[in-house]
Amino acid sequence: MNHHAFVFAAQQFLGFELCHALLEKGWTVTAIDEHKETKDKWMEIGRNANLEYVSYGGWDKSVRRGSSVFLPYYDQVRGNRAGYLSEVDELLSKVDQPFHVIRIYSNGKGNRGLEEDGAAFYLPTLYGIHQPEEFLFAQILTGKGEGTDYVDDPSGAIYVKDAAKMIVNLSSKKDIFTLKPLSDRSWNEALSYITNETFSTGHRKIDAVGKEVIVRPSKSHRGIIDQQEKGIRLHEIEE
Repeated sequence: MNHHAFVFAAQQFLGFELCHALLEKGWTVTAIDEHKETKDKWMEIGRNANLEYVSYGGWDKSVRRGSSVFLPYYDQVRGNRAGYLSEVDELLSKVDQPFHVIRIYSNGKGNRGLEEDGAAFYLPTLYGIHQPEEFLFAQILTGKGEGTDYVDDPSGAIYVKDAAKMIVNLSSKKDIFTLKPLSDRSWNEALSYITNETFSTGHRKIDAVGKEVIVRPSKSHRGIIDQQEKGIRLHEIEE
């Protein structure tokens, strides 16, 4: 059976990886975001007959009956980035059709309750190639920012591709999940490959919501950080 997914914020950090993971699973994907043109990172996916990109302005506000809709609120990060997700959420709530909606939040955010129309996921820090500069890892690797203002959740660090694959694997369920890394010290462990400096996080401990799911790493911290750093260098050369 061919599954169809509508992925919003598709050109953002997690949204892009969700598209990639879905396509690898054989899904048909309608990717939607505010930009009219796809970014260079879409070359990582290449030509794929199962992928259609539509700008948010060009979207006809319809979703195929029986589709899964991915709303990665995680990608809002700060400011108005992907701010239209709540607008999409409200629109879908008024449509009398069976959609399966997957909402994805940062730990400590979101409504923290089970929606009848789908699943909810709560995530700690995600890192890897294309990580936004609002995160500490990206700030240190790019030399932008002083590491005093960042959005990381130090309770854990998960490779973004591993998180996306786990979300896709569990997306058909109606439940709440908190994704956790294998090690409780993963954030500090990953950070140690970037800097010897220690950071006072000042974050309160966030209780897990719903079912805890351990995401086992497919790559080492060193391998992920090296890939992220290489991606930054290539981007700087292209600019």
